[in-house]
This record gives sequence, structure tokens and C-alpha cells, in this order.
Amino acid sequence: MRLRSLHLILFLALSALVIAEMPARAPQDAGFSVKRTPKVGALTKYSLVIEYEVQGKKGSISGSVSEKVTNIDKDGNFSVEQAQLDASATYGDEKVDTPTRSAVDLTYKPNGLVTTIKGDAVDGDAYRMENLGVILDPGKKLNPGDEWTFDIKGDKTLGTVDAHADYTLVGPEKVGQLDTIKIKGTVKETSGDLPAMNEFTEWLSKDDGSLVQMDAKWTNAPFAGLSYPVTATIKMLRAGS
Repeated sequence: MRLRSLHLILFLALSALVIAEMPARAPQDAGFSVKRTPKVGALTKYSLVIEYEVQGKKGSISGSVSEKVTNIDKDGNFSVEQAQLDASATYGDEKVDTPTRSAVDLTYKPNGLVTTIKGDAVDGDAYRMENLGVILDPGKKLNPGDEWTFDIKGDKTLGTVDAHADYTLVGPEKVGQLDTIKIKGTVKETSGDLPAMNEFTEWLSKDDGSLVQMDAKWTNAPFAGLSYPVTATIKMLRAGS
């Protein structure tokens, strides 16, 4: 009996030592949330660079924009004001005027889907662009490598069409001094005469899910105010990152 007891004590001691030396495992419910948790009054500024091609001719737009959270209702819907701060543009080898545009007000569901856009020259293309650029919250925490999908239903009253979104959470990553979550996604329209597509990588703040950095490639993009589709790459970076 004593010998067996000694073996048991040694086994338990060795087990405790091995466990102590093993790297700690994350709890089963650990993970990252991609849901945005805005705060009223939060103001964020971004640098913006767009390289585009229209009817075989290339151009560029560079400048800065801002976004301010203006309201959050009892159901979690939130509103933001987006404004152009400055911009310069080229088309071919020539510089072109970039008139100042008035601020635009947007309201989103808690999962990130836009519901209303208010501002000058807002039409169905503005809503389509928002749908193509959205990261939709799956309603649960995610781990690196997790994938999720979402089907966006078109709304004739808004001028939008059906679209399908595929997302992958790559994992945590630093952007400058900011802790972010890196996500790759593709949102592609599945109906309409000339379906548009957006392939992107975005880095969202771990703190509140707001955008920190974005690299995107647009195909057949329905830029508001243009009667023809645009192919473009877009880069955004939060000021101070």
C-alpha cells in the first residue's frame, strides 16, 4: 500500500509540474468581437488615397476625411457624420478640381448594415457602396481562422441589389501603436445588370470595432454621381496610427 501511495504521490507531483510548464490555453469562450461599440462624440480622422480607372483612363484622389458618432438609440442603432476635410485629384495627366462636399449622415443597425443615408446627391449608388464595404457582425466572438458569411437583400426603394459577403478573421495585429483585429472579406453583388465587387482587408480597433486601416480593390464600383462603373483601389489609415 505504501509503495502504491508513493507512486500516486509522485505521479500527481509530476503531473502538476508538467501542467505548470505547459503554455496556458485560452478559455473556450475567448475570442474577438467584430461588433462596433461606438461612443457618442467620438471623432476619427483618416488619410485617403484612391487610384482609379474610368473608361480606360487612370486617375487618383488623395485627401482626408473624418467620422463623428452623433447618436446611439435604445435599440443600438447608431448614426455617424462623415465629412471631407481636404482633397486633390488627377485624371490622366491633368489636375482636376475637387469641390468641397457637404457632410453625409449615415445610420446603421447594430450589426453594421446601413439603413439611411442623408446628404447631397445621395442615391441608390451610395447605398450600394455602403453595402459593398460593410463588415457584418455574426453575433458571436471569433477566433483566428474563423469564417462567416452574410446575404444582403436588395431593396428597390433604396436602389440596392442582392449581395453575398464572405469574411475571414485573420487575427490580432498591431497597426502602429493600436491593437487591431485583421479581417479579410469579399462582398459581391449577385444580381443587377453590372454586379460590383469589393475585395478588402480591414483592421478594426479592438476597443470599439471602428476602422483603423483599410486596403480595398473595387470592381464595377457604382460611385455616386457617375453613370459608368469604376475600377479602383482604396487605402485608408487612421490619423496618428
